[in-house]
Amino acid sequence: MLMNDDLDEPAIPTLPQWIHDLEAQAEMRVTRSGGVDLQWRIWGEGRPLVLLHGGHGSWLHWVRNIAPLARHFRVMAVDLPSYGDSGTFKTEDLQAYAALVAQGVDELAPGEPVRGAGFSFGSVIGTLMLKKVAAGVEAWAMLGSPVLGGRSEVGPWMRTWRGMPMPEHRAAAHANNVGVLMLTGPDSVTDEAVAIQMAHAEKARGLHRGLFAKLDVPAELGAWEGRLTVVYGARDAIAEHHLDERRDTVAAVQPHAQFHVIPEAGHWVQYMAADAVNDILLRRLA
Repeated sequence: MLMNDDLDEPAIPTLPQWIHDLEAQAEMRVTRSGGVDLQWRIWGEGRPLVLLHGGHGSWLHWVRNIAPLARHFRVMAVDLPSYGDSGTFKTEDLQAYAALVAQGVDELAPGEPVRGAGFSFGSVIGTLMLKKVAAGVEAWAMLGSPVLGGRSEVGPWMRTWRGMPMPEHRAAAHANNVGVLMLTGPDSVTDEAVAIQMAHAEKARGLHRGLFAKLDVPAELGAWEGRLTVVYGARDAIAEHHLDERRDTVAAVQPHAQFHVIPEAGHWVQYMAADAVNDILLRRLA
């Protein structure tokens, strides 16, 4: 990270101006479902395309994808319940959680079939949402999904940042965690990635990973008739040792799905390999 020359200690990374400019170009909309306000940011015109972020995240997980996609779609990026600028929703029922998001989609794109992409936790919620959107979901992309096969644990290498009073100590913990989980190690960590992580992780109020065991995501996919695309980074810290199993799972439930592995990219594949992922999404969600 950058150093503060006066104090000879790490400076706190901040979001670059281009991300503030991207947000300023968005149409801001709030939907209310089940008593929970959901914050949406919308760019572009045309067929609606819904983007769902990962755990402890926000719309910022898609910053390198929004502008290219918005040249072809009406991109609707939501802060999921209990994350980002959306309201808190305490539940252990992820089907009910997904229903809130589907209701927001129905309000913003009434009567229109949609396309969508979900990253990590968002790939789970989006899959549960496929049959809940009133007008239907025609094409769906799952990026870095944690639930299609075995997973490697990264917990022992993650650092706790909650409760740290010093911002620079929290920033250091976030930098470690971005390198361990989201990217591909310490050499891949940038101030921009750390700033994004800090911006949304410190707003996160949801802890939902333990609820995945109650779900049968492959069955949800098998019951849906749309066009499925699955994307992983070859160096995904969670999935890299289980990609063959995940490929087999997808082929069994959706024989016509496409399964992509992006070389040298980590879990946050749409950020690390934005050009490759944008090309896939533009082709598969068209």
